[in-house]
Amino acid sequence: EGDLVTFQITPLGEGDIPEGEPQGYQMVVGEGDAIPDVEAAILRLATGAADDFTVRFPLDFDDEARRGEEQRLRISVLDRRVKELPQLNDEFARSVGDFDSLDSLRARVRSDLEEEASAGAEGTVNKQLLNLVVEANPFDVPRSMVDRYVESLLGDTSKADPDSVARTREQIRPEAERGVKRILVIDHVAELREIHATEEDVDQRVAELAELGGTTPAQARAQLQKAGRLEGLGREITERKVIEFLREQSEISDEM
Repeated sequence: EGDLVTFQITPLGEGDIPEGEPQGYQMVVGEGDAIPDVEAAILRLATGAADDFTVRFPLDFDDEARRGEEQRLRISVLDRRVKELPQLNDEFARSVGDFDSLDSLRARVRSDLEEEASAGAEGTVNKQLLNLVVEANPFDVPRSMVDRYVESLLGDTSKADPDSVARTREQIRPEAERGVKRILVIDHVAELREIHATEEDVDQRVAELAELGGTTPAQARAQLQKAGRLEGLGREITERKVIEFLREQSEISDEM
């Protein structure tokens, strides 16, 4: 990964007969510039080699009409250049930001990674906590709610391969059911304990987002309103408060 690859793709028709002229492309392997199947094919080919492959366009492909579609392609790797990494020293550190030395850059990277890991770990713990609440209080959910949740995860599949969509739908259904139950648990606890996002909570979160985006709170609020995300912001805050409440209850139970 990381190599700069120049390659050509020729669409193939019935009997692997070329349809149209080869199209040239260039990409850095591993950066997601091509669909996964094309990138995997390029990784298997040596420089100067060519072969025919069947690739499947992912269900989240930009062109909705091609989602889930299979295509025969002839892929030729014309050139491959190994990515040259810069020498890691103080000069490099100063070139990438406001760092005096390589040690200060490393410290910043370490701090950022620890922060991201902490946020990811907290999200996992929160999901596990909600799953435990669901398991301790089993209940059924309407099939229609699970169906809607599944469809929201899939997005627009009208142009995708029906068989591929059906397989994916069945694969994600168990997690979708758990997701619906987590939502219902949050809603129930919020109603039972009268937990909700106040206007002050929303204002504070808008101010935080404004600071991150380098705008004013008024501009950030207008952008959220235009995108239809302001109401969702209130729900996010409510969910966080409910989870904090459940975590406090869990800690009390553990201490007892």
